Amino acid sequence: MKSYWIMTILLGFITMASFWMPFVPAAEVQHVQYGSTVTLGCNLSYLYDTTWLRQNSDLTPTVVLRASLRDGQPVQGFQVSSRFSVELMQRSLALKITSVEERDLGLYYCIGNVNAHLTVGRGTILQVSSLGSSLFLFQHWHCVGVGLGLLIMVLAVCITHWKAKSNKETTNKTPTASSTKKDNTNSS
Repeated sequence: MKSYWIMTILLGFITMASFWMPFVPAAEVQHVQYGSTVTLGCNLSYLYDTTWLRQNSDLTPTVVLRASLRDGQPVQGFQVSSRFSVELMQRSLALKITSVEERDLGLYYCIGNVNAHLTVGRGTILQVSSLGSSLFLFQHWHCVGVGLGLLIMVLAVCITHWKAKSNKETTNKTPTASSTKKDNTNSS
């Protein structure tokens, strides 16, 4: 019977997790306004030669900038536009984009290269701040609320069932007044 309760509680947690998991992003999201300047951090050391890639929806990935560190200063190799530059930030070569345009939106990755060994850094999704992003947050918290509500309902049903079963077992084990009287008359 214990396995029934364990399975029920486990099902409740899985149900809640299924509402949460689709909304956990695979990359960090950074919001920006058109025309502003944004700096995308890289979690790879500046000791790596760094290449920045952009993936727009329905397009192949594009190299937007290559950079390295020489004599303590960042040096840019290739850049797809003069609006893209490199900046030292937290011991890495960050990508700085000035005058952000719609075509700049997308998923960015930094790739480090040391002795022909490539390492892919954390991704950053560059999105424009808008009503759509607040709608996403509303949907996210709505799903979290529904998941928690389902978990609470499953737990309430389990507890109610458990209490009802406990009361039934207690009632069956406790002798009633009529059965005690009946036992006394049989013994006389």
